[in-house]
Amino acid sequence: MNNVDDKRAVGLFNSRDKAEAVVRELKDSGYEMHDVSIIAKDAVNINGIETTEKIGNKADDGATAGAITGGTLGGITGLLVGLGTLAIPGIGPILLAGAGATTIATTLAGAGIGAAAGGLAGALVGLGIPEDKAEIYTDRVKNGSFLVMVDGTAAEVARADVIMNHHGVEELGIYDVPEVEKTSVAHIDEDIKTRTDISDREKIKLYEERLIVNKQRAKTGEVAIGKRVETQTANLSVPVEKERLVIERKNVTGKAISPEVANFGDGEVLKVDLYEEKATVSKEAFVREEVSLHKEVEQETIEKSETVRREELEIDSEGDVMKR
Repeated sequence: MNNVDDKRAVGLFNSRDKAEAVVRELKDSGYEMHDVSIIAKDAVNINGIETTEKIGNKADDGATAGAITGGTLGGITGLLVGLGTLAIPGIGPILLAGAGATTIATTLAGAGIGAAAGGLAGALVGLGIPEDKAEIYTDRVKNGSFLVMVDGTAAEVARADVIMNHHGVEELGIYDVPEVEKTSVAHIDEDIKTRTDISDREKIKLYEERLIVNKQRAKTGEVAIGKRVETQTANLSVPVEKERLVIERKNVTGKAISPEVANFGDGEVLKVDLYEEKATVSKEAFVREEVSLHKEVEQETIEKSETVRREELEIDSEGDVMKR
């Protein structure tokens, strides 16, 4: 499996019968058995055969060794590809059946990790399983549970999820298969000196840290704008007109008038009305000024510093190494 979209279903079964039942149903459903693996705690030194750091198919060990695996996994061994055992301090001998599980055994034995407690959990982490889950799986295997792993495409693993749940799986998780995995024993090149092609999984990746800038808007102030009313006295000069009666008297000498014509008498002879203008004041509101608001964005450059790490390649070789 080289597709980066491939998935891996991993779960625990508390009995051999359940583990065997799920493997058989997976096979009957068309799954390739090289994509199914089981890890279980093996018996120690049964019938004179010590199960310590034996990698590969046990068929060569004869009927006695077969009795060991048969007692641990029953008929499952005939369904899976590859079989091996490895002793891990703190756990004891574990039995690994299936291509993926045998890869774990090979990796641990080859790297000497099996000599350190917790090696199984580290190998499971290398398969893309989170550390907390890897610890749970390791503890449960130590206490006798059977760890079943199914690799495949997302659709295949989804079907395996249904089958495993049908048989009472515990701690089931679906994980991404890492792009780089250790090559299983069956695929190790016998004459590595003659190889000139290096696969992607054997390439060394050098990493470096880079600064990533995130900007957040933060409130730095607030401006409140309002109006207030001020009172002042306004003076206004208004011209008005006012009538005034002017009496002019003049002596007249003229022709005599008979007494009958002359109108002698007391009382009002003439009435004249006088007028004047009076000013009244009213108030009206007018727009005196308009105020508009807008914001301007100013840019400035601020300096930030942080320590970053970068990996460099170190080559320690006794042979002829050509660097390009």
